[in-house]
Amino acid sequence: MSTHYDDYRDNETPDRSIAELARRQHGVFGRGQALEVGLTVHQVNRRLRIGRWESVLPQVFRVAGAPSTPKQIAMAATLWAGPGSLVSHGAAALLWGIEGVRAPKVELWVPAPRNPRDERVVVHRGTRLDRADRGSVDGIPVTTPTRTLIDVSGRLEDDALLTLLESMLRHGVTTRAKLSARLTALRVSGRAGAGRLCALLDADDLHSGHLESRLESRCWRIILDSELPTPARQHWIVAGGRRYRVDFAWPSQRVVVECDGWEHHGGRARFESDEQRRADLASHGWLVIPVTWKQCAASAADVVARIALALRRVA
Repeated sequence: MSTHYDDYRDNETPDRSIAELARRQHGVFGRGQALEVGLTVHQVNRRLRIGRWESVLPQVFRVAGAPSTPKQIAMAATLWAGPGSLVSHGAAALLWGIEGVRAPKVELWVPAPRNPRDERVVVHRGTRLDRADRGSVDGIPVTTPTRTLIDVSGRLEDDALLTLLESMLRHGVTTRAKLSARLTALRVSGRAGAGRLCALLDADDLHSGHLESRLESRCWRIILDSELPTPARQHWIVAGGRRYRVDFAWPSQRVVVECDGWEHHGGRARFESDEQRRADLASHGWLVIPVTWKQCAASAADVVARIALALRRVA
């Protein structure tokens, strides 16, 4: 009994060091880190055996009872994979708060020739990762938002990729200059999706108002793929003493397309506001064409035909 007591008493300082380290690392630490603060292999194994510590990934532990969080799992994965590894792809998008990207498992970029394997982690290997692609979220090594967008671009449908790009540019998460520079540097690798991302970035339409939803992105692509004249995006109109921003507009014809998704309706107050908006626009000579996701998905041709008819009638 005294031996066990002495074991903990003699290692009180290393245990405090581990507790502080775990606090800074979202509750986890590596076996190597435990040895570095002064614990022996025997003492490390004993803490695991009696349940004082719990295994998260091979050679990565947390103090028993510490809550598991997405950031904890991400940090544990980088400790497991070793120096130079970063959270990447979908998992990096989640850490940065980038919406519209899924990540069932933690994903890591790991420098070759290292090739760690565990069914709970998806490993992407590479010969090098430029300093410009390395970032950090709350102490977790992670690919930058710009690199993350490039990495996930091959997984997204065109309208989803356009929506994500527009959102990141609108919120300043990345910039056209940063994205263009990284795409130029990485294009030689034949990265999936990079070509489409380059095309979207180079398109003249990105110089106008940013799209704000996937429905807007879908509708925009439908318009661009048709023979319709290109409308103004996020166009401001003064009507009834109020300023309204509409999704797409042909100002000379006074025709407006509004993307009417369910998320735009939020109770009676919003309903009344929408009705006031439509009344003001109509009373000042604007023809408003609502477009829904179902209509875009069912028949892009019908959407184009409705807009074309409206433009002909007011010509």
